[in-house]
Amino acid sequence: MPRQVDKPATSSRAAYEVIKDLILDGTFEIDAHLVEADLAAQLDVSRTPVREALRRLASEGLVAFEPNRGARVAGWSAVELAEIFELRALLESYGARLAASRVTEDDLVSLRALAKCMEDEVAVEPGQQDFHQIALANNEFHLGVLRVAGNERLVAILSSLVHVPLVQRTFADYTPEGLQRSLAHHRECIAALEMRDMLWAESVMRAHILAARPVLIQAGRVHS
Repeated sequence: MPRQVDKPATSSRAAYEVIKDLILDGTFEIDAHLVEADLAAQLDVSRTPVREALRRLASEGLVAFEPNRGARVAGWSAVELAEIFELRALLESYGARLAASRVTEDDLVSLRALAKCMEDEVAVEPGQQDFHQIALANNEFHLGVLRVAGNERLVAILSSLVHVPLVQRTFADYTPEGLQRSLAHHRECIAALEMRDMLWAESVMRAHILAARPVLIQAGRVHS
C-alpha cells in the first residue's frame, strides 16, 4: 500500500521518493496513469509537491506527460529498447577500447571494488538483494570505465541514454544464472583492461550490453 509522508517540510522530496519507489517496485505498472489528486490523497500532501515530484521523475525518464491525459508511468517499446541498447553497445564498447589503453592501477582498484560490491549484494539470501544498490554500483562501474577512457563527450552522450531506473528494472528481472553471467562480464572486462587488450575489452563490453536487452523484453517490461 502507498506509504504516508510524515515530514511536511520536505513533502516534495518525500513524495518524489515514495512515488519513485512505487514505480520501481512495480506497484505502479508501466503505462499506469498517475493522477495528482489521487496521489496527494494517498500520500497525505497537497497536489503541489506531487506535481513537482512527477516533473522530477519525468526528467529522469520514469514518468511521461501526454496532452490531455496527464502523467503515466513511462515504458519503452521493443523498438525503443533495441535502439537504446544498440547505441549503448556501440558507444560503451568504444569507451572500453579506449580505457584499455589508458587504465591505471588505481582505476583497476576502483573497478574491482565496484564489482565486489555488486557480487556481495547478489550473494545475500535470495529475495533480499537490494537491486537499487546493485544498479547504482553497476552504473558507477560503467561510468568508471568511461572516465578512464577520457572522452567527456562520450560520457555526456551515454548519460542521456542510460538511466539507473532502466538498469534497476533489468537487474530485478534477471534469472540467478543471468545475474551471475552479468557479474562475470564485469570481471572479464577488468581482466581485459588489466591486460591492456583493447579488442578484448571492446568485445566483452559489447556482449555485456547486448545480453541485457532480451531480459527486459522477455520480462514484459515494455509497452506496445
